[in-house]
Amino acid sequence: MVQIKRVATLYRVSTKGQLDGNDIPMQQRSCRGMIEKQKGWKLVKEYTEKGVSGFKVSASNRDVIQQAKEDAENGLFDVLLVFMFDRLGRKDDETPFVLEWFVNMGIEMWSVIEGQQKIEAHTDRLVNYLRFWQSSGESRKTSDRVNEKHMQMVEDGIFRGGGIPYGYKGIDSGDVNKKGKILLKLVKHEEESAVVHRIFRLVLDEGYGQLRIAKLLNEEGIPTRKAKQWGAATVNVILKNPIYKGVMRYRKESGDDTFSKPIPELIIVPEEEWNSVQDIREKKNPKSKQNKDNSVPMSTKGSLLLTGIARCGCCNSRLTSTTFVNKYKAANGEILRYNQNKSYRCSGKLQGKTDCNGQATFSSRKVEGQVMKQVNIYLNQLQTIDFGSKIESIKKKTSNEEEKKIKKLQSILEEHYNELSVLNAEVPKAIMGKSAFKPDMLSGLIETKENEITQTSNEINEIKKLLSSKKIVISEMETLKEYIPIWQDVFDKASTEKKKMMLSTLIDVVYVSKEKISVEIKVRLKEFLDHFSGESKDAGR
Repeated sequence: MVQIKRVATLYRVSTKGQLDGNDIPMQQRSCRGMIEKQKGWKLVKEYTEKGVSGFKVSASNRDVIQQAKEDAENGLFDVLLVFMFDRLGRKDDETPFVLEWFVNMGIEMWSVIEGQQKIEAHTDRLVNYLRFWQSSGESRKTSDRVNEKHMQMVEDGIFRGGGIPYGYKGIDSGDVNKKGKILLKLVKHEEESAVVHRIFRLVLDEGYGQLRIAKLLNEEGIPTRKAKQWGAATVNVILKNPIYKGVMRYRKESGDDTFSKPIPELIIVPEEEWNSVQDIREKKNPKSKQNKDNSVPMSTKGSLLLTGIARCGCCNSRLTSTTFVNKYKAANGEILRYNQNKSYRCSGKLQGKTDCNGQATFSSRKVEGQVMKQVNIYLNQLQTIDFGSKIESIKKKTSNEEEKKIKKLQSILEEHYNELSVLNAEVPKAIMGKSAFKPDMLSGLIETKENEITQTSNEINEIKKLLSSKKIVISEMETLKEYIPIWQDVFDKASTEKKKMMLSTLIDVVYVSKEKISVEIKVRLKEFLDHFSGESKDAGR
């Protein structure tokens, strides 16, 4: 009598394209055909995974694998059949042990293409491991080919799908994809790109937030692409998208973002301006710790110029705004108001949080008048300095130092990868018992090396961020250099918001008391000028 073996089948596709291509019905037909040919085999259950990557998704996070394990423990089937064993997964450090787990549970593991996989000797384990090691390598190669293809498309300005960013339109690139669909190439949309440029300038020049920008665009009747009106979320998407500095972003299958080199014809906002806007937005974020030097006003609303940087000279509390109203009683007994002036007020004294013995309020006209006198004296001193060449010197020095560090760390990172490759090559030997390393020791060494790779990669990224930050500072200095000769004229004609942004590039804090008003210049600007004076002294010796 033929013994009946209960058979479960497992089908998996990793992409929507495979799903559309009827890949699962193909696997199902092959598996069912094999069951019919085997004497005593009876199909009892079919497991199906749609759009799940066996290379990127761990077995512990795959519901179908966990369900199959539970059913095996409950004795639901005797044989697990797949079209190919890579349907179980393609992770070389995990899937071989998934297969071995089923075998240890007494389940026969069969593949239509590869036959039965037994685990009875060291050679069986080696074959089992090498099969998934090769499968994992094929997945990596496929992933690399896909990533490289998409990166080339990005570098050519080819639009890969989704919504076309505001400010651009798509035109026929002259190429088609593998399905015969025309590929579009991005070009600037004349009217929309002008709106994008203005959005960035509102942040850079006026210190506007995304909500104020959306409100302004709606008030001026500027149309959106699809929505009825502008919203803060839409403005936020525009402000953080690197496409506007000509850089296209591609998200790899690993989840990491890769960026193209700047594509000149796509640039709406110069890189320096785009980076400065990101810096301003980060510093205005209440959760950020980057605005310790008050280099950016948290808000440019209100008519007072120094809110945010003015402090009480007695208790160091922030000065806020208040309205001082003069009143008089008319002949008919009516109380009339006149001369409603904004004033600065000590917040500490108002809230009773400090023992402030100083003056409570200060005339805005007096405070701002004295501050502007000190600022103009300072700017007149700056005009005597020819620091164009100095900026270039600092720029070159900064760039060279950071790039040397990055290059050194990249060399270390390459060594780590080489060492990891050597350790991975020992894995098959360890399984066969022919390696100097025991499996547990080898696993620990591989994990340590992977942690070192992560740490070194993080260090490289941090230095790149630092380099970007220094470039922003240099950009601010270059802006200041351009403004110095025409500062007063530009300042007088500027909006209140722009005046606040201009002052924030110079002033660290203003201390106001009854006795005096003192203006402290930015620390980094002081260091910048000390660099000049230091070189001048050296030259005079």
